Amino acid sequence: MKEITNKDRVAKSDRSIREERPDLADRFADLAAQDACDNLFPKRIKSLRQDLDIRQNEMAMILGVPLTTYANWEQGRSFPSVDRLPRIAAFFDVTVDYLMGANRDTVNRRIVEQLAALSPEQRQAVELVLSSMNSSKKSSKKTGKKTR
Repeated sequence: MKEITNKDRVAKSDRSIREERPDLADRFADLAAQDACDNLFPKRIKSLRQDLDIRQNEMAMILGVPLTTYANWEQGRSFPSVDRLPRIAAFFDVTVDYLMGANRDTVNRRIVEQLAALSPEQRQAVELVLSSMNSSKKSSKKTGKKTR
């Protein structure tokens, strides 16, 4: 008799939910795409570090962790705590979603869907806020100050 694993149970419940909720098809496709990405975090932090021409020991010092800890993150042997992720993302000027391997197309599609649901006045307000943020970010890069 074959033993039913937890993975089998999840797959079975996943199928039944898919059948009951066809309106969630896009969400299930997004999950499948995310699963296919595996764990992109190690590849992303290594690539970002190398793009800035920073050595692993320097990166460990910047983040306040031992070199072995940082090296293990890049090799996928361990993972930083959730409270460290925003600091890492801020240093590299990326989002935590990006570090974690979020699919940009999925994120962008959801943003576009949310913007489409707004009234013209609301969209104009969002554009004004984004424009203001971009202006603030550009001026802070010129002066070397970070905005909050």
